[in-house]
Amino acid sequence: MRAWAVHPPVEEAAEFAKRLAIHPIVASILLRRGLRSEVEIKRYLEPSFEDLESPFAFTDMAKAVQRIRQAISASEKILIYGDYDVDGITASAILYPILKSLGADVEIHLPHRVLEGYGLNINSLSEWMKRKVKLVITVDNGITGLEQIRYLKREGADVIIVDHHVPKEEVPPADAIISGAIPGKGNPDSPLAACGLAFKLGWALFEDYKRVEDYLDLVTLGTVADLAPLEGDNRVLLKWGLPKLSSSKRPGLRALMEVSDIHPHYLTYRDIAFGLGPRINAAGRMSSPSHAFRLLTTDNFLEARNLAQVLDAGNRQRQKVEADAYREAANFVENKLSKDDRYVIVVENENWHEGVLGIVASRLVERFQRPSIVISFPHEIQDAAAEAKKIGKGSGRSIAGFSLFSHILQYENLLEKFGGHAQACGLSIRQEKVADFRKKLNESAKLFFEGRQEAASLWIEAEVEPSQLDLKLLKDLEKIAPFGPGNPKPLFVSRGMKVKGQIKKRGKDTLQCWMSDSREKSTCEVVGFRSFERWQACIQTKQEFDIVYQPTIKNFNGIESIQLELESWQ
Repeated sequence: MRAWAVHPPVEEAAEFAKRLAIHPIVASILLRRGLRSEVEIKRYLEPSFEDLESPFAFTDMAKAVQRIRQAISASEKILIYGDYDVDGITASAILYPILKSLGADVEIHLPHRVLEGYGLNINSLSEWMKRKVKLVITVDNGITGLEQIRYLKREGADVIIVDHHVPKEEVPPADAIISGAIPGKGNPDSPLAACGLAFKLGWALFEDYKRVEDYLDLVTLGTVADLAPLEGDNRVLLKWGLPKLSSSKRPGLRALMEVSDIHPHYLTYRDIAFGLGPRINAAGRMSSPSHAFRLLTTDNFLEARNLAQVLDAGNRQRQKVEADAYREAANFVENKLSKDDRYVIVVENENWHEGVLGIVASRLVERFQRPSIVISFPHEIQDAAAEAKKIGKGSGRSIAGFSLFSHILQYENLLEKFGGHAQACGLSIRQEKVADFRKKLNESAKLFFEGRQEAASLWIEAEVEPSQLDLKLLKDLEKIAPFGPGNPKPLFVSRGMKVKGQIKKRGKDTLQCWMSDSREKSTCEVVGFRSFERWQACIQTKQEFDIVYQPTIKNFNGIESIQLELESWQ
């Protein structure tokens, strides 16, 4: 349970609220988030295309554009080497048709998670070099592929890296690098995911924003699924991209919404993060990312519907595999790890499917509020010599304020491979080194966490009575949306709340009930995702609750009402 902390009132809020015709609570939120002038607040609430940074703000963008145009003019074969997650797939689905429309001889390669692993695979690159590829564009990978890019250069191919991940000590010798993660290459305050970088590259190739505007639906899907910070250009792109995704004419996206039971008109950030994104990801996790790529690029409605069903079935399989692995991982943390081994959680198993490691790591972070790394080892061993050399693959996720990448980088000597960024990483490690890795990582993390308990606090905007919540407040709150990393959802606390009637279970573990304040002046619907079992255990012994929640507008058959999305309670 995280500690609760309620923000103090902001003195200037009432004055700003009056001048800008917004609710005082919303004015307080904006001021607390560092927006100090009317001009800044208006731009934040109503971002426009003109607020987007020029694609040529990336120092290598002109070189990248020139090299691509040269390849097209000379009819050289171009290879887009993407990735198997949503960001890599959407980035590839943006760049591939753009290059095709410009007349490029372009091929696409999306690696198989199990057979090829993350990043540039030398064997796969070798096969492509036999086909006389002259230009390789890496998308959502490449920045840590030092040896692979040296190989491509020796083979006579030029390389453009389009990647948002953090490089290691040495940056690969690419001909152009489109990234905000490398000093001097782009704006680090505009943390675009790979799909956003691909969008900017397409914009630069056309030299016209209007020519790439229809790709905002894919930018939105990839940005949300990759948990990119909703700041700078990302916020602008999503503000305009969510309506584009909602009204997208792509057969694949329409079919995917259909199998996900998502009504396009009421599409939300959560629908993307927990509905569309996981189904796209399931292709790369459980089978081949090519299914998802075809879904996003096909013009055939029948093919789109068939592919959407394939992805939906893969997602159901993923959910079962994930649930089993998460249960085992959580039990390991609670029963096997000491307090000193829980600053950064490191768990391992021989039976976990490597396609769900990142999701399990995210759920461990959610449950224990600590950075988590989940490792799976191959369970088929040929002999004792192979046993000693057994190498596992791992995926890590972090909490706000803790750079998992920089902490792990200190112990890279214990790893076979490693890459990622502050909030997520991938690695491979020999089994006999896991214990030492866990020990060293926790020793350094302990120094970070001691005296920093405020990092785990649940920050609350205001304490309110449910009767104070009205549609005016909620509609003004929606102007700050979309909420996510870098733009946290506004949370409120109401005390002495009582359950009215029966609690219900929706889906696997979603709580649904009605609650009223202590004087029963106001009653609201409450939903709690992944909360039913924990809530049911509490309600047997308690009658009143203090609840923390995000108030939202529920739209049912055109009728609007207020719904509280439960975050925490005591």
